[in-house]
Amino acid sequence: MKSSLIIGLILGVAVIAYVIFLNEDVRLFINYSGLLITLGGTICAILVFFSYNDIHHAFDAFFKIIFEKDHSEKEIINTLVEINSEAKKNGVNNITNFDAYTNFSFLIKGITLITDNMDPAFIRDVLLRENRGLTRKHNIAENVFYIAGSLSPMFGMMGTVIGLIAMLNRVQNPAEIPAAMGLALVTTLYGLILAALIFKPIAGKIGVRNLRNTRLRLLVLEGILSIQRGDTNLILKERLHGFLD
Repeated sequence: MKSSLIIGLILGVAVIAYVIFLNEDVRLFINYSGLLITLGGTICAILVFFSYNDIHHAFDAFFKIIFEKDHSEKEIINTLVEINSEAKKNGVNNITNFDAYTNFSFLIKGITLITDNMDPAFIRDVLLRENRGLTRKHNIAENVFYIAGSLSPMFGMMGTVIGLIAMLNRVQNPAEIPAAMGLALVTTLYGLILAALIFKPIAGKIGVRNLRNTRLRLLVLEGILSIQRGDTNLILKERLHGFLD
């Protein structure tokens, strides 16, 4: 998932840069004031729209896409089967070194609860609440980037309008208007690039990852309760088979 994000961003920037360098003078597409209005205005609007905590969730979710390992359903099921085999051999209360099985913190928390002899209903309630909380945080993170993608073209258009007003009041020769208008329109281009290549694709990536991880956590929940019940590996696999893509 992280590789597709990085490759997509690099290729997107490369394609736009190639078209600009191939056909036009690159200086025509540089407008620092326009970039400041577009990017700065979007950031300010996001600060107005969301709390600092919401923005923190957004950046946390973004960096997790890049740096955190993605787990597959098969990987988690195989890990649960290994844990169940150890539970059968040594007893549920004697599962040791479960940190070595995975770096999926939700699974480690579930194993901790069953090794502490917690009631199944309590375990289900705790893990479902945590799952809902994590899903809600990532929904907020997705919304931050989605709103940023909706606002950046507006600020791009605002920069263009500001540029046109200044240009029309400054230009003395009507023949100079087309060239000056082209510079003003660059700000709209900045807004479109930020929305179409960065903000909305990142929002979509966070949303897809959130749905997948929510499903994985439900898989872990069913697996943990199955291990606590003392189900065989065959029954455990059958219970979790429906979570496979």
